[in-house]
Amino acid sequence: MIGSVIALSGADGQEPTTADAVAEADAPPPAPAANRVRIKLDVSGEIFAPAGPDKPQIREPISVDARFDFVESAAGDAPEGVALRHYADASAELTIAGQSSHVALADDARSVRVALRGTTPTPYLASGFLDRAERDLLETPFDALLLPGLRPAAAVTMGDAWDVPADVVAGLLAIDTVESGGIRAAVGEIDDERVVLTLTGTVDGAADGMPTHVVVEGTCVVEIPAGSAGSPVRLDGEVISVTATLRERREAGHVAPGFEVEARLSCVRSKAAAVPPAVHAEGPRRRGDGRPGLLWHRDSAGRYDLVYDDRWRVIEDGPDGLVMRFVDRGALVGQCSITALPPAEPRPPELAEVQRDVERSLAGQFDHVVQAAEASRSDGVRIVRVEAAGTAAGRPFRWMHHVLADDAGHRVALTCMVEQPLVGRFASADRDLVDGLEVAPGARSQGAANGGESPPRDREARVPVKSLTP
Repeated sequence: MIGSVIALSGADGQEPTTADAVAEADAPPPAPAANRVRIKLDVSGEIFAPAGPDKPQIREPISVDARFDFVESAAGDAPEGVALRHYADASAELTIAGQSSHVALADDARSVRVALRGTTPTPYLASGFLDRAERDLLETPFDALLLPGLRPAAAVTMGDAWDVPADVVAGLLAIDTVESGGIRAAVGEIDDERVVLTLTGTVDGAADGMPTHVVVEGTCVVEIPAGSAGSPVRLDGEVISVTATLRERREAGHVAPGFEVEARLSCVRSKAAAVPPAVHAEGPRRRGDGRPGLLWHRDSAGRYDLVYDDRWRVIEDGPDGLVMRFVDRGALVGQCSITALPPAEPRPPELAEVQRDVERSLAGQFDHVVQAAEASRSDGVRIVRVEAAGTAAGRPFRWMHHVLADDAGHRVALTCMVEQPLVGRFASADRDLVDGLEVAPGARSQGAANGGESPPRDREARVPVKSLTP
């Protein structure tokens, strides 16, 4: 592309002719600059979790073998600063306690946008939603978008050293905050084509509200643009490779076990000849206007489908339902359970009936109803919401109960539990979940395939309310 710009500028000493101008006007716009990025990440160590009072921790060995290969460019139709990645490979072999599993990016999610939220690279789809496993797979240390942050603004000579900004360090290590320590970069080698930096540091910070301790050792190679060699030299060229070893111990928290691991990362970047076309494979994925921070969950039996804020973290997912916790800036704010109820007669749920079920389910914890309302969505789903106040484990709580039902009798119950002092911080998180919940997307198609037959109905099903304390 550089050569084309020089030719069109008339730098050969000749003025462009009229024919040249017409050809320039008719020519397609230049393709965006692109880099091919290949990443190898190997992790080994242990995960651990509390086993209960006066019991030793449960510890299990863990290993991860992950590979990534993608072409990255600016996304022309996306907001400024958003990168477009086309993945040829994004996969990992995960082994915990001898049990292995394979995780890979689905075919219909290989064209991914990546936005920076602060210094956190956040992958998302333009017209759909990644699930949590896919999002977690794509979250790697030393993300390519953050590598320019390793370079200093001033020119350098042999032996120069500087501290990488703390917010960049947090992003590079895929943690939330840096409390102390950091990463120090130093010039270790300079030649006519490249500068080699050494990276060392010890970082104490937090992730999901839990302490984490990371020791970093590595190297970074920065390309010197043609004609820029000399001393001192400005590091304006591309970061063409990074190798790093990270030793991390993270404490178990509200939403994940702890771990003590060693990760070995190798990242190589090179110019790509062209940007691959977007991948538009079909799949069961929820479609819509994707944006950073939204994830997708589909019930394994097709009883409901959910698009949700990524601050919700899945704790349990099984045939009895889904349990999630809402973690905001490291603080545990609330908990939610989603359960598919047995089908009922095709009639909307009655407010008084749901309210009675809520009072009965909360039993000795119930104090009074704060709000009760019913509404219909544009897709025909009827929603009853009952908010109740009470106590659990001697502390004041609010419960937000929702029953959603479609015109075929498919029903889903969604219950949130929040400590009273955190209700303001929780805000409308329960209503946002309801807005993103689709009732029985799989059951509808299955019913149509079976000639419209419905499974047996249970008219006595009650709202499930779990008295769980965070």
